[in-house]
Amino acid sequence: MFNKKTVDIAILGAGPAGLTAAHTLADKGMDFVLLDKEDKSHLNHQTIALHPETLELLDAINVVIPVLSQSTHLNRACLYDSHQKQRAVIDYSELTVKFPFIAVIDQDKLETILIDALKEKGYKPKWHHRARCIEQSDTNVAFTVDRLTEGMTGYAVAHMEMEIDKIFDYKANYVIAADGNHSLAREAAGIDYPEITRDLHYAVFELTTETSLPMEMRMIIEGDHTHAYWPMGPRRCRFSFQMNSESSDQDRGGSSPDLENTHLMALLKAHAPWFKAPIHDVTSRKLVHYQTHLADCFGNNRIWLAGDSAHMTPPTGMLSVNIGMHEAADLANRLSTAPNDDVRQFRLHAYNADRTGEWRRLLDIDHHIVGDDSTAKWLLRHRNNIIGNLPASGESLSAILKQLHLTDAA
Repeated sequence: MFNKKTVDIAILGAGPAGLTAAHTLADKGMDFVLLDKEDKSHLNHQTIALHPETLELLDAINVVIPVLSQSTHLNRACLYDSHQKQRAVIDYSELTVKFPFIAVIDQDKLETILIDALKEKGYKPKWHHRARCIEQSDTNVAFTVDRLTEGMTGYAVAHMEMEIDKIFDYKANYVIAADGNHSLAREAAGIDYPEITRDLHYAVFELTTETSLPMEMRMIIEGDHTHAYWPMGPRRCRFSFQMNSESSDQDRGGSSPDLENTHLMALLKAHAPWFKAPIHDVTSRKLVHYQTHLADCFGNNRIWLAGDSAHMTPPTGMLSVNIGMHEAADLANRLSTAPNDDVRQFRLHAYNADRTGEWRRLLDIDHHIVGDDSTAKWLLRHRNNIIGNLPASGESLSAILKQLHLTDAA
């Protein structure tokens, strides 16, 4: 019943971060396994926006061409106040980078591209493999993996449930934990995951329209609320409206009045009166509950975090998914280029320092972002709306802050 497995590096979670780590390790010829408790059919269907530096990362692992062909490219992101006055503009075309734009793509399309390209490199995720009982020692990480299969249960009404088909005992020298905000690996490492801001609630709609749409991202700041518009193609878009309600999609589901067409039209009239396109269809509607979390550290000993296992941020700027992919590639590079375990440990502790510092900067925890003119003063008055919501990261962040008349004084 029990099979024993040993591997140098185990990646837990086959989302964008875990798949990026797998590509990086595959390109280095490393011994690794990529495990995910779900099936490929459970790929995430939400929309994401890839920052310029993330496109460079995808270029480095040789998958950027299909990503660019299946995404919508945006050159601008605009910030508006409650009176629909444009207060600031981010112009990505002015950045001195290889890909001076944002690429908007469905997450399941991105993940499918990464999975197919990984298969061409001779690797594939182990779907329906659930890790549990994770314990680390000074020399390795031991954990149990259940291989799951569908089984039929129920007498009066039959239905499908997941059953354990086989159990494996794994030992890995290191674990890259990309297993999401409910990370079992993070818990096994004893790393706290505190909430750093209040809970946020959004009504999210994806629409198709009968006419063309503005091809720029728009962020609308109204008091302590932030609403966002993302075009996903010439006649397709996504709105996220921040709500006062304590509802969530788990609490009230699709039956919530907040998701009805009449409420959608009221939200558009109140927060996006410029949106005049006739709506052809509402392809997705959901209430989403966000908590902003930042782990106390990015790993210890032999378990190291990347992506949502280490942080969760508001949805507007899509920082978590972009930075998480970079973290995963960074971890994989540090593990694959070290000549021995002592050097690995040294580089991993440097990873923790680097990533902790990066997130303090991204979230401006120390309030180092300053500015003096009227644009900067308005932005800083709405610091809590904007910091962590800007679709900007990496080395481009300083240039984008400059476009917004802001400076990081750190």
